[in-house]
Amino acid sequence: MNRIVVDINGGGDFSTVGEAVLSIKNGYDTEIFIKKGTYKEKIVIDKPNLKFIGEDCRDTILTYDDGANYIDPETGEPMGTFKTASFHILRSGENFSARDITFVNSAGMGDVVGQAVAVYVDCDRASFKNCLFLARQDTLLTAPMHEDIKKEPERINRQYFEDCYIEGDVDFIFGGATAIFKNCEICGLDRGKEINGYYTAACTAENLKFGYVFMDCKFTTDSAKDETYFLGRPWREFAKTVFLNCHMGGHMHRSGFSKWKNFEERSETCYYAQYNSKGEGFDKNSIAEWTYILSDDEAKEYTLENIFGDWNPIF
Repeated sequence: MNRIVVDINGGGDFSTVGEAVLSIKNGYDTEIFIKKGTYKEKIVIDKPNLKFIGEDCRDTILTYDDGANYIDPETGEPMGTFKTASFHILRSGENFSARDITFVNSAGMGDVVGQAVAVYVDCDRASFKNCLFLARQDTLLTAPMHEDIKKEPERINRQYFEDCYIEGDVDFIFGGATAIFKNCEICGLDRGKEINGYYTAACTAENLKFGYVFMDCKFTTDSAKDETYFLGRPWREFAKTVFLNCHMGGHMHRSGFSKWKNFEERSETCYYAQYNSKGEGFDKNSIAEWTYILSDDEAKEYTLENIFGDWNPIF
């Protein structure tokens, strides 16, 4: 495997991550080791089989600050959500992995700057371990998006997140991928509102059995108020989101899930479920009537092998 060292202080092969990616020839398996530092650059991954390793999770920081309301210099129009990503993995970047890195969009509050994506993953077989994802609205986009699903209903992106920390507020994990979140902390930030936000907004393809699956995760907040967060709401019809053995803090709305405002029919086709939820934020007698509690046998179907098929994420 080819190995490249990036050091913002000049002690490596390159001083920016973007330069390192540009230097790689297609087809090469390459490890990019990134030394401690704050790298303010908008990064696009368009090559397969790349492995990113940070020197230290909290001190190896890849950041940018675009917001959806900012003017796109190419068009003269607002940028929109999907151009804001600080770190964007294209379809051609399949078989990507990252470990011990912090990914940031520092644009700020969605009420001011609009959506601001930290990481946009649009490839199959992408995995992250011990990484931090920091932003506000729309932190992590796990594509395909709903428009792509309509055009290519058979397309599947498998993505895996283990021992990660993800924070944001409104719909801050969203998209159409089949994605597993294992042993992660998912933190909803305080907006000072009656409803601070929604952890997830899935747009799973109708033909897929699995959308988002959270295993052994903790759902936390920095808000002192109870019942200000929902586990999720369906971005489009057929959204699928399941939580197994997760801990819900008191900030969680006891119904668990919310219908999308003005599009209540989406709850008729989506599949939202929990199994063995714990914590003061879970009340099985109060969960939304259109969601489910899995039986023991149903929960056994949620294994890495069943969900990902022939792909086993290895770090």
